[in-house]
Amino acid sequence: MYSERRLHPIALLKELFDNLRKSIVPVVVGLFSVFQGIKNNQWLLMWLLPVLIVIAVFAMFIPAVVKYWTYCYTLEEKGLRIKYGLIFRKNIFIPYERIQTVQQKQWFFFIPFGVVQILVETAGTSGKAEADLSAVPKSVAQELKDLRDGKKVENVDEQVTQDYSGVHNESETSIRTVELKTKELLLMAVTSSGVFGSFVLVIAFVSQIWDAIPKDWLASGFEQAIQLGVLLFAILAILLLIVLWIFSIILTLFKFFQFKLHQFEDHLMIEKGLFERDTTTIKYERIQGVVIAESPLRQMLRLVSVKIITAGGADEEKQSGDILLIPIMKKKLALETIKEMLPDYHFEETKIEKLPKQNRARFLMIYLVWSLIPFLILSAFFYPYGLIAVLLPLLGGLKAVASFRATGFSVSAGTLLLRARPFLSKTTYLIRKERIQSMKVSRSIWMERTKTNHLSVALKSGNSEMTPFLRYLAGEQTERLYKWYRPNN
Repeated sequence: MYSERRLHPIALLKELFDNLRKSIVPVVVGLFSVFQGIKNNQWLLMWLLPVLIVIAVFAMFIPAVVKYWTYCYTLEEKGLRIKYGLIFRKNIFIPYERIQTVQQKQWFFFIPFGVVQILVETAGTSGKAEADLSAVPKSVAQELKDLRDGKKVENVDEQVTQDYSGVHNESETSIRTVELKTKELLLMAVTSSGVFGSFVLVIAFVSQIWDAIPKDWLASGFEQAIQLGVLLFAILAILLLIVLWIFSIILTLFKFFQFKLHQFEDHLMIEKGLFERDTTTIKYERIQGVVIAESPLRQMLRLVSVKIITAGGADEEKQSGDILLIPIMKKKLALETIKEMLPDYHFEETKIEKLPKQNRARFLMIYLVWSLIPFLILSAFFYPYGLIAVLLPLLGGLKAVASFRATGFSVSAGTLLLRARPFLSKTTYLIRKERIQSMKVSRSIWMERTKTNHLSVALKSGNSEMTPFLRYLAGEQTERLYKWYRPNN
């Protein structure tokens, strides 16, 4: 009754691309070493080079071809079944009731064929989708969602399995849609810290090929850098950071191109991406909390980003349970959007309760102590240049004041608001009482005299936990929060 279906032929192209992307670094390192061997004429003959290239190509392409030709999937009555493999045959069965998320992605070269990539995530998913249908008609995604929701799909055998040219749109219309314009995405890219991620990628790539780089090249390069002088070397370093910053901006624009957030009756849907159109659906019952983040630069511009914490399944950022709901928006508009799309998470910023002023000394003490120790060590062992480390206690003092001012909380109609500055960004958590797994209050012996406490709550995030916390709450404040959470309240 339920016939096996195959992937669209474009899936072979995607599989080849994925294998090439994963193998590019070791292949480049290997070929670089081969050329060095030819140059030194020590251990490799020239005629072996084409043979090695052919072997590398086969090693990348044959697994992709085998997986495509053996891959079959079936939408059965009780679940999704997937089979693939030649030597090691895999048979995967996923019951519909275990499916948490059906996520769609559409590469730019998928659009003419009307196909999408479907990632199926379950409650047991840990950082990776349990099923990956790399190129199937859009109708399969809707059919899978209907089966997951317990709906009957009529004429299952009559579903189109070979005609991939048609595009099937969902009949469901959104209640509300939020769309980010290009200028907003550009502002997001400019104010993000993605340049540091690009810098890390460059360092990682260099570390992979470091051993293959000839030592004489490195020596001559360092000599030329020294000859250029410190000032010119600093200018080149700044230019490199600017190039990485521009590269980060371009990547951000491509990733969040035509970002749209749709609100439906029982779920939210996010669409984004230029080369790869990514569609993520989030059921309301999976949402465990809302996170509003304000970096120092964005805080000055009154801009925020909004994430949601979800239970079960991995997100598009590969960080389980953490999904970016609004990449960037004016703070006032973002708060209004949250209240409209997630009315259960109602709160009032004007009612946020701050810490007593005398608790500021606690923040100053902890941050100044931990910054004074390295300052004294560096000043003693590297005098007089180590005196520049005086910046550490100054920065520690600024961090202490900023953390004290950011810390606060409020309780309103079953919603708990916690605000703190764990590192640089001011972070606000909105949590429903019924979603809190546990609440913990702790006090060290150093806090006994002032009767202050640390408070943390545990939330389910993916397959692990997230624990928002507040430092140095007054005893009376902690007691009120603890009583509010108790079941009899």
